[in-house]
Amino acid sequence: MTATSKPVGWRRDFPRPRTPDAVRGSEHAPSFATDRSLSAFGLVLLVLSASAADAGFIASTTGAINVIAPPASSVPGALTSNNYQAWDENSGALSAPLQVNMLGQPGSYDGLSNYAPLAGTLPTGTKFDSIMVQLDPKTTFPAQSPIASITFTGKIIGLALFGQSLDASDIYGNPSTTYPHGLPSIGTQTRGIDFTHDDRFSITNNGLTLNLQLTAGFGDFDQIRIFAAPAAASVPEPASLAIWSGVGLAFVLRRRSLLNRKLRLLSAN
Repeated sequence: MTATSKPVGWRRDFPRPRTPDAVRGSEHAPSFATDRSLSAFGLVLLVLSASAADAGFIASTTGAINVIAPPASSVPGALTSNNYQAWDENSGALSAPLQVNMLGQPGSYDGLSNYAPLAGTLPTGTKFDSIMVQLDPKTTFPAQSPIASITFTGKIIGLALFGQSLDASDIYGNPSTTYPHGLPSIGTQTRGIDFTHDDRFSITNNGLTLNLQLTAGFGDFDQIRIFAAPAAASVPEPASLAIWSGVGLAFVLRRRSLLNRKLRLLSAN
């Protein structure tokens, strides 16, 4: 075999025709579209994750109620509004048994209901989310009777309705909020709901929603602390499902985009 001879079966690979730039540009368009789709999808995931992180213990509300950040103070006069004010307080497990006025029994009640058969004790170790609802009206005459409902992420397991139970449960309030601990009762008026038929509320059959129609006028001040069961960790929220589904879809789209690029590079060389 001479120096210039080639093995049997050898053939020369001639350069392939180059694709015009205009045509090649159209080939790359799907990649740019995919990148734009991924960027937009990433923005959606960011919004969903932020919404999920800010969800808190309150799932939804209706009527004259404002969901606020925990205030520095909730003593009378510090947080006046003709609407109810509600905020997430704390979560964890009870460090000691806690006596509450109700255990979340569905039904309709007022300040003169018989709470003796409804009261109970939440045992040590009970996992909870605590939420405060307050009415301290800015307009004291005529008396205000706002109507609202508040739905929680977990079932109601306890209500502190009167001064003694509110004081005893302040340890499970927000640590940065000053509460009217020990506020004395005056006549029918207490730190919690008043001993009248004018302070009305109800709990829905599913135990998730508290309907409110409390009445407060001059000198009145109403608070209710709700203990709710933490939302089941094994049941992802819709936002969480969307986030993880989106992550999987974004991963598939990204891999397909990279594969398409590699195939185009190989075909161009």
